[in-house]
Amino acid sequence: MTLNLNFTKKMPFHDLKVNYTFTSPITAIMGASGVGKSTLFQCVSGLKRIDSGKIEFTNKVWNDGSLSLHLPTSERKVGYLFQNLALFPNMNVYHNIAFGLRVQKIAKADIDKNVRHISDYLKISHLLYSSIQKLSGGEKQRVAMARAMITEPNLLLLDEPFNGLDEETREICMNLVGQMAADFRIPVIFVTHYRFEAEKMTNDILMIKDGQIGKA
Repeated sequence: MTLNLNFTKKMPFHDLKVNYTFTSPITAIMGASGVGKSTLFQCVSGLKRIDSGKIEFTNKVWNDGSLSLHLPTSERKVGYLFQNLALFPNMNVYHNIAFGLRVQKIAKADIDKNVRHISDYLKISHLLYSSIQKLSGGEKQRVAMARAMITEPNLLLLDEPFNGLDEETREICMNLVGQMAADFRIPVIFVTHYRFEAEKMTNDILMIKDGQIGKA
């Protein structure tokens, strides 16, 4: 599976110009704050429209600026783990994980089956009826990952997924992402500020600088 990006997105202080084809199982993206890393993810996921150019995934066009084609986020099947995790504090773990399937109006029995399958895989079954507010940082990370993966996405975007974790938990979560990419055969693109994280996860490391993206 390949993600081909060739687009421009206007930003407050510069334009983000991306011309790159993602083919690696795991790709890391680095860059200073404000250079457009999150904007890149939002364009790929469909949360933001590109201003010109094209976004394609395995020969299916998601965006085409010249034709004003903008495939909705729901049709792209992109798993997105936000930097702040964006878990719903008023829902327990089970309902956080199930949220994407409930939006799709999947049958309750199938939702339950899928929630239990992914929670078993991520070793959080014992937390299903726990409050989000009572979880540790590593547990919240796994819940967010489960919510991103339960819809069986074509692509997984992780925005600083290891930020704020202690050293031991970070190591566990980094190994988990690598294992998931292999087990589910899903391409992963993740943002990090730390070179050692990027080098541990992949040899394909990109840098965004001055609105351009290229090999770090």
